[in-house]
Amino acid sequence: MVLTLFFTFQNTAFCQPPQAQIDAAIQRGISYLKRRENYGRTGLNAFVAYALIKAGESPESPYIQNCMKNILADHDQKNEKGEIVYKPGSDYNYCAGVQLMVLEAISPEKYHAEIRTTTEFLISTQQPGGSWFYDQDVANNGDTSVSQYAILGLWAAERAGVLVPTRVWDKAARWHLTTQHQNGAFSYQPDNIREGGIKHTMSVAGTGSLHIISMQLYPDGELRSGPVNKNNKTMKKRFGFLEKVDLVKKEKTEDDQKNINTKPTVSHSALEGGKKRGLTWIINNYNYRTPTGWPIYYLYGIERIGAIANTKMIGPHDWYSDGARHLLETQEENGSFKALGSVDPNTCLAIVFLSKATGKTLGRTYKPEPVGSGLLAGGRGLPKNLADVQMRNGKVENKTLAGDLSELLAQLEDPATADLEATQETLVETITLGDREQLIQQKERVLKLVEARAPDVRRTAIWALSRMNDFRVAPYLIRALKDPDLGVRIEARNGLCTLSRKIRGLGMPEDPLADVDENVDEKKRILIVDQWSDEATKRWQKWYNGVKPFDEKFDLYEVLNQFPKSKAK
Repeated sequence: MVLTLFFTFQNTAFCQPPQAQIDAAIQRGISYLKRRENYGRTGLNAFVAYALIKAGESPESPYIQNCMKNILADHDQKNEKGEIVYKPGSDYNYCAGVQLMVLEAISPEKYHAEIRTTTEFLISTQQPGGSWFYDQDVANNGDTSVSQYAILGLWAAERAGVLVPTRVWDKAARWHLTTQHQNGAFSYQPDNIREGGIKHTMSVAGTGSLHIISMQLYPDGELRSGPVNKNNKTMKKRFGFLEKVDLVKKEKTEDDQKNINTKPTVSHSALEGGKKRGLTWIINNYNYRTPTGWPIYYLYGIERIGAIANTKMIGPHDWYSDGARHLLETQEENGSFKALGSVDPNTCLAIVFLSKATGKTLGRTYKPEPVGSGLLAGGRGLPKNLADVQMRNGKVENKTLAGDLSELLAQLEDPATADLEATQETLVETITLGDREQLIQQKERVLKLVEARAPDVRRTAIWALSRMNDFRVAPYLIRALKDPDLGVRIEARNGLCTLSRKIRGLGMPEDPLADVDENVDEKKRILIVDQWSDEATKRWQKWYNGVKPFDEKFDLYEVLNQFPKSKAK
């Protein structure tokens, strides 16, 4: 049966590779990077250090310490006042941005002076129009890629306690919105006709930058009124109290003094519009195998957007599973990752993606919001925000769908073109308030949806099956307790509660991770979820064996296996 094959999910196309395989690929990549003892005073030196740290290497390791010597060498000069002057090695703003990411990841307290001077450097190299370029002395309209790394660096500085003036973020916001294409995409260098074409890489870079800028100007959707630090809990636990530093205090102009927290000229709604247009283009043009530009650079941009939105899905796409599978399939025997562009940076980018670097920075676990724990569990409709509807469905506005069950199922059968949230909500309402017999007549279509690629579609199908009042669908719900997606597993458990009228779920908790400490590593989380699934499967299978229909109870194979085997030869 097709469904049986589907639930053997280690071999399915949409399944995330086993964590052990991912960890092994990361370690092979690290071994490849370490073949060189020294990357010198370059941006690549900092990127290698960042990749290794995000992959779990100790900052105290000899290799990281050697990288740090190169980074700190850029801070060994002083001006006539005796103040540290930052002069990056090659790669200029790229180098400065990634160095800030490394310094913040290792110790904001220990490297506070270096973070401050590097931040001042990036602020000074911002172009009048709001972008960054390779060389501050070249008149131009900026570069989307260089600007991305400057913004990543300044974001790291803010997390480290160094306050970046509002005007810097505001100018960057205006530049990105004015250079964004009408369809939401971005180009490499807007003023360079030869390089001005739309690229997948630049679209994820520009859209990701808009998300970071928006967080800094309008944290939680409100106008910024002071320092922004979105992970205070983590910061306090790791580093203790960090004093926010006003970078323009030493500047004498009244203008600059006022600009530290002035009201931005770019509105929140304008930024939201730019983000939505960018996300819509990314979802509609999703291509993790052959994107325009550097493919692995593209994956890092996708990882950043997924982490900021805290979602496993970008539209109907499981971005991490797709990227991880592709990288494991294409990794070279020596551990490197070859694609368009240089091998060493690509290997760093691959490690950063596989390690979920941005997710670790933000403390994300990519845990989906279970449908069953929201309104759907009570039969009152899906939650309004399924872990960020814009990200998951790629739709800027909801559309009204007719409450025809056949049409709604057709929408689920083609989720790439559907407004999934609206479809789910209308389907729930139609099934809850409509004729249950119509649902039963569509049973075969719903069963096929249980094997859909998109987890949200599978979750909805599981919910619908549990409303048929037909014990024969229980085996499908029990199999779904081991679905690759945790949200589907939880919905299957809740569906069995509904079908069996056993509200307490045979003693199994609804969410296996509900009481798990946020600092527990991912391997332990996976183990906890798998143990929960195994135990839930065992309990619900035992329940079903006692209530299943008569014709199923006397399955010949099962009857034969109930008798002890003869000892006679």
